[in-house]
Amino acid sequence: MHFVRTTAITILALGLSFISPSQALTSESGLLPTYDYVIVGAGVSGLTVANRLSENESLSILVIEAGEFDQDEDYILIPGLAGTGIGSKYDWNLTYVGNPDLGNRSVSIPLGKAVGGSSLLNRMTFDRGSRADYDRWKTLGNSGWGWTDLFPFFKKSENFTPPTSDIIDEWNVTYDQSVHGTTGNVQSSYAPWIWPSTKHFISAVTDLEVRIPLDGASGDALGGFFVSHNQDPVTATRSDARRAYWDPASGRPNLQLVTGRKVTKLLNRQTARGVQITGVEFAPSPYAQRSIVHARKEVILAAGAIHSPQLLQLSGIGDPALLARHNISTVSNVPGVGRNFQDHLYVPVVFSFDFPLTATNLTTNSTFAAESLALYHTDQTGPYADATGDFLAFLPTANFTSQTSAIQQLAQSQHTTLYLDPDTPATLARGYASQHELLTTGLAAENEAQLEIIWSDGTFILGLQHPFSRGSVRLASSDPFTPPLADPAYLRNPVDVAILVEAIKYARSLAQTPSLAAFNPVELVPGGNVTSDSDLEAYIRGAADSLFHPSGTCSVGRVELGGVVDTDFRVHGVSGLRVVDASVFPLLPATHIQSSVYAVAEKAAVAILSS
Repeated sequence: MHFVRTTAITILALGLSFISPSQALTSESGLLPTYDYVIVGAGVSGLTVANRLSENESLSILVIEAGEFDQDEDYILIPGLAGTGIGSKYDWNLTYVGNPDLGNRSVSIPLGKAVGGSSLLNRMTFDRGSRADYDRWKTLGNSGWGWTDLFPFFKKSENFTPPTSDIIDEWNVTYDQSVHGTTGNVQSSYAPWIWPSTKHFISAVTDLEVRIPLDGASGDALGGFFVSHNQDPVTATRSDARRAYWDPASGRPNLQLVTGRKVTKLLNRQTARGVQITGVEFAPSPYAQRSIVHARKEVILAAGAIHSPQLLQLSGIGDPALLARHNISTVSNVPGVGRNFQDHLYVPVVFSFDFPLTATNLTTNSTFAAESLALYHTDQTGPYADATGDFLAFLPTANFTSQTSAIQQLAQSQHTTLYLDPDTPATLARGYASQHELLTTGLAAENEAQLEIIWSDGTFILGLQHPFSRGSVRLASSDPFTPPLADPAYLRNPVDVAILVEAIKYARSLAQTPSLAAFNPVELVPGGNVTSDSDLEAYIRGAADSLFHPSGTCSVGRVELGGVVDTDFRVHGVSGLRVVDASVFPLLPATHIQSSVYAVAEKAAVAILSS
C-alpha cells in the first residue's frame, strides 16, 4: 500500500514552469548558467543548507542530486518498516573493500541516493552524543565546535513533541523540554507503542546499576534512556530531510533542484589570490554529455563521507601522491582528503527468550501482522508505529568491564602510527596522535560512552562508539562513475577488539540478570561454548558489521594536522568551496549521527551566510 499525496510538490525556479517531483528537471535546458551557490547532494546536510540559504531571496541556489524523489513508499514512511529501504533504488548499494581484519569480508554500506539521502533509509533514531564527545572536537583546535557551540543548532533543527501521557505512565519516560527545539524542521517524537520486551531490557540494565539520566539530549547521554525518533507524532510517519527541509522550501523562486545527475568534477581558475572553484561539471550517466553550471559565490559539497572526498580527489584536491596514480594534476595539496575515515561497527549477541510477543510475529503470524497494519492506518499506533530502538544504553568502559586499566594500558603502549595506512602523510600522523591521546584518556572517562547497546527482542547489538582504527577513501579510477575504494579499517587496531570482547561478556551478564533470566535465555550467537578471548575475537572478526555512520574524511582542522576544512567549512588551499556533511566530523560521537549532521549543517548555513 502506498500513500498518495493530495498535492504535487512543485518547484518554481527562477522563471521556470512548475515541475512535479517525479519530473524534476530531467533536461538541462532549464538550468541557468550561473547560481550564487551550487550544492552537491540533496541529503540531510545539502537540503538543510539549501533551505537556509534560500531564505535570503536575493540568493540563487541550485542543488544537484544523483538520485530521485521517493514515491511515498510504505518502506520509506512507516516506522515499523524503517531500514527495509536498504538495497532499494534509493540506496547507492556500495560495499567497503575487502578487509583482512574481517576475514577479507566486504561489508555493505548503505547510503541514500535520493532527495533526502540516508534520512530515508535509517532507523529513525534522533539522539545526540554526550557533551564530552563534541568538546573533543574543540579540544583538537577547532574553535566554535564544542557542545555549547553546537547545542543551539541541535535545537534549531528540531520540532520536539513530548511523549504522550499514556507512554509516560506505562514506561516512565523522562525528558527535559528545555533542551529540545520546538520550532525546527525535523519532527522529533517518541513512538506511541513500544515492543513489550523492552521493559525487561530496561529492568536488566537497572539490575546492573546503570544510571538513567533525565534526558540524553541534554549532553548527558550516558547510561540508559529513551530517545526520540524523527517521526511525525500526528501521522506516525518518517520525518526525513526531504519532508523537513525540501518540501517547505520547494516553492521558493530562488531555489532549484535537479535530480538524476552526478557531479563529476569541480571547475577552477587561477586568480591573483590563488585557486578558486568556479562551478561544477555533471552528467546523468557515464557516457552522457557533461553539463556545466557556475557558482558566483561558492560550491558546497554535501555528498557524504564517501562521495565528497571522491569528488575532491577527482578535481585535483588531495594528496598529490594518490592523485598522480590516476594522472590527476594537483590543484591543491590537501593530504587529509579521504583520510581519517571512521564508521561505527557492531557485533550481535543473540539469545532466545520465552517472550510472549516479539517483532518476529509480524513476519510469522499473518493475522497479527494484518491487525497491526490496520491499527496503524486507523489509529497511527501499534507495532508499525514503532521504528524500535526506543531505549538505548551508552556506557563508559567502567560500566561494562573490570578491564578498563588493561585496555587503557594497551592503548598507551601503542606507537600511534603502527595501525595507520603505511602511506599515511606526516600531517595525518600528527593529527591522529592528538586523537589517539584523547581516545586513550576517554577509555577511563566517566563522561564518554565507549559502547552502545541496542535491544531487539533478545538480540544485543553492541556498537563500538569511539574506534581507534582509521581508514581511507581513495579513487579506484579517474572515472567519476566508478565507486571509490572505501575502507574504514574495521578492527585494525586491537583496542577496538578488546572493547568488543568485554562487551560480549557484559551482554551475557545482562541476559543472566533476574529480569531476563526469568524468560529462560539460551545463547544462540556466538554460542555459550565460545568463551575464551581468542575465540571471542575470532567471532567478532567474522561477525562485525556497519552501523552506517561513515564520517571523518574531510575533517575540520588545521591542514598541518590533516584537516581538510577550516572551522567555517572552507576547504584549505582553494576559495569558493566548502564541505558541510558528516565527512567534516574529526571524531565520531557516541550516538546515531543523524541529528548531529543536521546540527552541523545548520551551523554551516550560518557560517556561509555570515561570510
